[in-house]
Amino acid sequence: MPSDYIPDSFENRYNWLVNLKQQVNDNAATLKLTAAQLAAFNTLIDALIDAYKAVIDAQAALDQASGDAQDLYGTSAGDLRAFINQLKANPLFTDGMGAAMQIFTTGSVPDAASIKPTIKAAAERGHVRITGSKNYAETVNLYMRIAGTAAWTLIAPKRKKFPFDDQTPLKTPGVPEQREYMARGVIGDDEVGQDSDIVSATFAG
Repeated sequence: MPSDYIPDSFENRYNWLVNLKQQVNDNAATLKLTAAQLAAFNTLIDALIDAYKAVIDAQAALDQASGDAQDLYGTSAGDLRAFINQLKANPLFTDGMGAAMQIFTTGSVPDAASIKPTIKAAAERGHVRITGSKNYAETVNLYMRIAGTAAWTLIAPKRKKFPFDDQTPLKTPGVPEQREYMARGVIGDDEVGQDSDIVSATFAG
């Protein structure tokens, strides 16, 4: 089947399938579809609708759980570090205990010049969702540009956590556009390290 009219993202494809089912059933009599043809179509499209709905629901639950975990960590990390510092100050604490608990600072944390965020982009109805990791940066600056252009536009300065939804309107209403995204790590007020790999998504509004 040609893919030019079938949306790429999970949510857009789900909405497209729901609309297609409604329209085919509404016009079945006019098109003189047989009962067998209509039943076969509904069986096919219902399975697809259920599959994509399951993905959308799972993604929404994951986004909510991720946000909740980040919020909880933000409010609890100070107390956790204070407790660990008390452990390290205990005269009975040994280096072996610290190694087993994995609470020693190690060389695995990169210096600022080595920080490189990672991001992904997925077009959804009304926005492009950006997910990823800051990779030890305090925050990230998120940039967007239309594919084929050179200049980046800062769309989310000093973003502390993902996901982020880019709701920038289409440059030309009704005309899908290929968007590219890039992130830079930020420590304090300064961008540091390496640009993320550029990712893209086709946004249809």
